[in-house]
Amino acid sequence: MKTIDIPAGPEQLSAEWLTDALRQNGIIDAPAVASFDATTIAEGSGFIGQLARVALAYDGAAPGAPDTLIAKFPGASEGGRQIGNLFRFYEREIRFYEEIAHRIEMRVPRRYHSAMDIERGRYVLLIEDLAPARVGDQLTGCSIADARLAVRELAAFHAAWWQHPELDTFGWMPMVDDPVQQLAAPSYAQAWQPFVDNFGSGLSKEVLSIAEQVGQKVVEFQTRLADEPRTIMHGDYRIDNLFFRSDAGGPEFAVADWQISSRGRGIFDVSYFIAGGLQPSLRKAREMDLLKLYHDTLRAGGVQGYSWEQCLREYRQCTLYLLVYVVISLGTLDFANERGLALFKAWLERATTAIDELHAAELL
Repeated sequence: MKTIDIPAGPEQLSAEWLTDALRQNGIIDAPAVASFDATTIAEGSGFIGQLARVALAYDGAAPGAPDTLIAKFPGASEGGRQIGNLFRFYEREIRFYEEIAHRIEMRVPRRYHSAMDIERGRYVLLIEDLAPARVGDQLTGCSIADARLAVRELAAFHAAWWQHPELDTFGWMPMVDDPVQQLAAPSYAQAWQPFVDNFGSGLSKEVLSIAEQVGQKVVEFQTRLADEPRTIMHGDYRIDNLFFRSDAGGPEFAVADWQISSRGRGIFDVSYFIAGGLQPSLRKAREMDLLKLYHDTLRAGGVQGYSWEQCLREYRQCTLYLLVYVVISLGTLDFANERGLALFKAWLERATTAIDELHAAELL
């Protein structure tokens, strides 16, 4: 098989490279990519990766070949790439698509090509363009109808991999408390002062105290999340990464961006999605309904020994761990990323409001 180099970003794509990449995986045979047009998408949404939608034109008939695809590369910013390399996010997602994406219960984009050179920090992933599906908007928030679908699909996925014997064979997918994951603790410490300097004035002393205590307990939280029962955690289950059927079509539901997938307690995904993704008023009104839907769907999927009381307690605890994502992100974010800044500020408000209303601090 021909060895082809890995482009550093969308600007290094070429018709020849795309042809070789698609041929390697049997996506095309005789026809070649004659021309293409790459357009950057999701700016401000992908903080550690950059995405481009690539429209393809072939020099002959290419039945079954994609007219468009999504090309994914490491982040454009130095800070984003450092985080991605530090936590092995790029390698993790590529291995997910290569090894188990075709086996999971959730609809995910089809993989067309993937390659990585860990030493050089080069990674590329070509996947299916799910358009015309409707992608969510984390900044706007999630409707209750979309939230119910997302929670039900998540619970079915978690149930299918609940204490699955193959979980121990996924060495590339870390446990929540693996050493690479525990790097979140020094990252939090490093981000803490910039976070306080830039956003502390908008927070109460109580909230700042809680956030500071969370920073001291990052590894303790991770150890809890790594306890049995375990499943596959998406890790970034926010509405920006979810696709819903639109009036123009597309899959009923699909999930992208598996860079942060890990093994541990699935309830974190639920807290991350509900407490981080719903507007506070909607979350407060429908939170318990959604959590009960998750728990009921787990039970329908065969999960036993996981009580409602345990589910609720862990959900509350996980709202505290949301601060790990928020503090690290806001403490390292490039302020030129206007949408990213607005998104994480909204996330901070949602997380701290949920922590307060759920009295989660008593579980520190």
